[in-house]
Amino acid sequence: MRAPLPELHDGAPATVHAAAGGAVYVSPDPEPEGARVFFFTRLGGVSGPPYDELNVSVKVGDDRESVERNIGIIRGALDDRPSAWVKQVAGDAVARVSAGGFAGEADALVTAERDLCLNVAVADCVPVALAGEDEVAMVHSGWRGTLSGISGKAAGLMAGGVPRAYIGPCIRGCCYEVSPELADAFAEEFGDGVVAGRQLSLPDAIREDLERAGVEVVDLGLCTGCRPDLFFSHRKQKPLTGRSLASVVKVPR
Repeated sequence: MRAPLPELHDGAPATVHAAAGGAVYVSPDPEPEGARVFFFTRLGGVSGPPYDELNVSVKVGDDRESVERNIGIIRGALDDRPSAWVKQVAGDAVARVSAGGFAGEADALVTAERDLCLNVAVADCVPVALAGEDEVAMVHSGWRGTLSGISGKAAGLMAGGVPRAYIGPCIRGCCYEVSPELADAFAEEFGDGVVAGRQLSLPDAIREDLERAGVEVVDLGLCTGCRPDLFFSHRKQKPLTGRSLASVVKVPR
């Protein structure tokens, strides 16, 4: 018998799902028209501790066979659609893609193609899905990318008008303490509201960046640091933990 799905906090604009193969993911509620968004949790895979269960990275020390099985489970949840991915380098480069496969070094992907999944791997960094009239994008936004405005940059490169943004599970201000110098840099760029002492809110900085560009933002409000039962957190679970997949795909309206 399948275990009950985990609950989210009251008021979260999100729903938890279990795919037929077991992968558990979170999606916005309501979902965007013309796109599907998947923020996969750590649940529903085969990896053992400390990578339990749905880890998608061999670079963190997990065995390749388990990771490949996990990727297969996720592929099934994505209906075996082709996927595009990048080598994430904590920068602000955006890759435009038209087919599945490796798309080079970047931290965001944009496409106009239907049924092509855009994927990033995260474990505290912010996954941002962008859904527009003609195109979709997926962003991996760490502190460097956030400070450089990668989400706003990706939104600005999308054709077909202003998209809507969905901020997925990530480490939030309650769990993210940074140096005074970094806190000051974010306050200078995005305003005092994104920091509280040395506690930095990357989602609030991303919201400010996107709203400057006229983008409506939906923040799911989920913290990877506060929910170790659901998410991997590099900061809270170091030195070893897994990586989760975030994916967006354009679908017929």
